[in-house]
Amino acid sequence: MNFNQLKYIIAVDKFKNFNRAAIECEIAQSTLSREVQRLEKEHDIIIFDRSRQPVVPTLKGEELIQMAKEILKLKRRFVAIAETKKNEVSGSINLAIAEILAPYITPVFINSITKKYPKLKINIMELSDRKIEDDLSSEAIDAAIMVAPSLSHDYHQQFLFKESLILYSSDHQSLKKNRENNSFNFNSITLHEDIKELLLKMNDDTITKCINEEVNVTYAKGNLETIRNVIDYNKGSTLLPKLSLLYMRPDVMNKVYTFSESSHELKINLITSRGFHKKRITKILSNEIKDNIKRVNGLYAYFKPMRSCVPS
Repeated sequence: MNFNQLKYIIAVDKFKNFNRAAIECEIAQSTLSREVQRLEKEHDIIIFDRSRQPVVPTLKGEELIQMAKEILKLKRRFVAIAETKKNEVSGSINLAIAEILAPYITPVFINSITKKYPKLKINIMELSDRKIEDDLSSEAIDAAIMVAPSLSHDYHQQFLFKESLILYSSDHQSLKKNRENNSFNFNSITLHEDIKELLLKMNDDTITKCINEEVNVTYAKGNLETIRNVIDYNKGSTLLPKLSLLYMRPDVMNKVYTFSESSHELKINLITSRGFHKKRITKILSNEIKDNIKRVNGLYAYFKPMRSCVPS
């Protein structure tokens, strides 16, 4: 028995398919199948019922797969503790960043942290909030940067910084009406799904009414920059994190509007499971993000004053 075999049976259980498990483990399907069979033969057991589609574990297999997860978890902890005994910072961390933050926050800290800690490997993934929760639960990722309150009490949430939303709009006619009527209505507004959920949680009556009742409201997943490009090419509006200002050309700044209410502030947290063992790495990550966000906050003073958007 070896660690790879344990990893393989966990992957087969996850995907209920040998081919998809092999792709996940980056090996040939024949190799994965052979190693699983060796494990079964070595201990005279049947882990998977191959007669059923999708493949399912046997009762004994379910027990062994759960044990395999615990063994690999202990192995990762062993390696992490061993690495902390060294003077240098090394190792790896699988870090998920919420899709609505990733394009803007990643460049802020990644260069700084990789220069200071060249032996630290950070694997970054842009994921939706729902996918982040699933991957934290399955331990496919080690940590996540996302908006709070976001996940259940089973996770440790460390505050990083405050962020706010800005309105990005080329729909000047609707903006004029909004200012005149103190309303929040647009001919069309394209929102990332996770931002829509955040707005609904804010319990702002004017915004919530627009989202729930406005027939021309559309929602989109994926990269926020794709949505912004749609707004640039066509008339429309969207909401973006304030960090996006760092990457905007001067000629599009006339499309940016701010909210005056502090209720639209977002708290950004670093999320890990309570039993997470790479605490030294997460502390370094947290400090680097906080330090670089402070530097970025000082840059906002160089932007031209932005017009205020209702509600005010």
